[in-house]
Formats: sequence, structure tokens, C-alpha cells
Amino acid sequence: MVLPGLLLLELALYASCFICGIVTAASITIVQGHFGGQCMLYGLVNYNTTASLIGVQSSSAPSLCYFVSAISVLVAVTCFSLSLYWVYSLCSDGEIRRDRLWMNLTIAVNGVFLFFLLITGCMLKIGRDSLCNSVLQNVPNITRCEEAQDRNWVSPLKGERFYNSLYKAETAVWVNFFFWITIGVLVVLQRRQSSVSKIIAAGFPGEDLPALGICKGHPRREITLENAEDYLDSQKPTKLVIKLTLESMTMSDNQCESVALSVESLLSDAKRMQLQCRERSEQLSMAATQLRVESASLREQCEATQLDMVHIRRQLEELMDTKHAIEARERQTRKLSKLL
Repeated sequence: MVLPGLLLLELALYASCFICGIVTAASITIVQGHFGGQCMLYGLVNYNTTASLIGVQSSSAPSLCYFVSAISVLVAVTCFSLSLYWVYSLCSDGEIRRDRLWMNLTIAVNGVFLFFLLITGCMLKIGRDSLCNSVLQNVPNITRCEEAQDRNWVSPLKGERFYNSLYKAETAVWVNFFFWITIGVLVVLQRRQSSVSKIIAAGFPGEDLPALGICKGHPRREITLENAEDYLDSQKPTKLVIKLTLESMTMSDNQCESVALSVESLLSDAKRMQLQCRERSEQLSMAATQLRVESASLREQCEATQLDMVHIRRQLEELMDTKHAIEARERQTRKLSKLL
């Protein structure tokens, strides 16, 4: 009933991925519910100066949030099913058996989930940054996006925890992505161990065959790749079998190296995508800062223009009063001239 260390760690990672998937789906669903079913990723807001209320100018299609939630739920259900199956197998059979086909299938599913989690993480990152830039640009007197949670929103919108929920969903996706990378590495290591143990068991038969490669009728000796050539010279009857075994081990090492290279390529692509997302976010932040400065400048110019209009209006009123006074004096002068 004792699980190997790698298998126990993999089971714990599946449980953690299940929790991350549930957290992401729940956070996105809560934000969507608070905004009346609207998807606020890549959304835009406006500000009612008279009522001091924040409203939604435009939102993304609801299917965008449904896609993020669906990927998270699919990952969570898969992890829960695998964990449940492993626990059932351990309780019923007393051990967990994983053949080569099962591990190959796990690696394939791992690659698919990593791809979709990478897309989901970038969507949450860029979509949240776009929404925050709109908030910082249109809502006055705030310097951080989370400060908009303390402002009043147009009814029936509820923006009390929109930033925290979106940030929590994004963090859970990236943690889930890292866990699945670790699971892929663990599966590759277990696949390699299984291949080596099967090759040794097939290459050194005997009644008392242990895991160290003991041949029947010969003294106890550990067979490794380093002393394999010496062992071939001393064991002529099994020379052909051992050569085939060594060739199989070499092929297995090449396959493991190819899988490791693919995992490293996947990690480099993920880092490149993350750098692109960060650069895009910095560009959007710089653009938002520039727009904020221009908006403040236009606001000052508008206020100065309004003050000038008030001053001109007062001058016009004074000129009209002066004109009326002059006309009254002219009328009085005409009357006096007629009387004289």
C-alpha cells in the first residue's frame, strides 16, 4: 500500500491542479454574475461625473469568459477523475500499475492542457490589464485599479471585488500551468524508470531474478551500462540477449531525451509568451499614462476656457448696462431740448 515518491508527488499535484481549476472557474463566474452576465475581460468603463458612478461602456462576448471557465473545469474534472481512479486502484488492488501506453497518453493530455492553460493565462492577463487601463483613464482620483472597488457602480452592477477575483483567477491559472509542467517531468521520469526495469528484467532471466539483474547460476553482480562490456565477455551464452537489451536501453534514452527536449522547448515558448504579455502590458500602461496626462491637460484647458467665457460674459453685461445708461441719458437730453 506504500506509493513510490514520484507517484505520491504526482497524486498531490493532481489534487492541487483540481483546486486551481475550481478557483479559476469560480472567480470568473462570480465576476460575470456581479456584472449582470457581462464578460469584463477587455471591457471598457465610463464615469458619470454628476452622479459619481462607474458604468460599463462595452464588454467582451460572454463566450470568452465561458471558454476560460470551461478550460478550468475540464482540467479540474480530469484531475479529480485521475485522483479518484488512483485511490480506488490502490484500495482494491493494493498497488497502482501504469503501463507504457498509459504514460504516453498522460504526456499527450499534459501537452494539450499546457497549451490551453497558456492561452487562458494570457487572455486573463491582457484582458485584466485592458480593463484596468480603462478604469484608470476614465475614473478620476484613482492611481491603482483596485481602488475602483471602493467606488460606487451603476445599479445593478457590483464592482466591490472585481479586481481581486480576476487577479485570483489569473494566479490560479499560472500555478496550474506550473503544476502541469511538473507533472509532465514526473511522468517522463517514471516512464524512463519503467523502461529500464523492464529491459533489465527481460535481459537477465533466472529463477531468483531481482531488480539488480542476477542471472541464474552465476554470482551476484550488478549490471550497469559501464560494466556491460566486461559482462559480455564473461557471459557468452547470453551475449546476444544483452546486446539487444543495451540497444533497447539506448533507444529508450534517446526517446527520453527527445521528450525532455520537447518539454524544454515548451518551457521556452511559455517564457517567450510571458515576456510578450509583459511587454504588451507595459505598452498599454505607458499608453494609459500618456492618455491620462493628455486628459488632464485637456481638462485644464477646458476649465480655463470656461473661466474666460465667464469673464467675457461679465464684460458683455457691463457693456449692455453702459449702453442702456447712455440711451436713457440721450432720451432725457431730447426731452429737455424739446422743452427749451
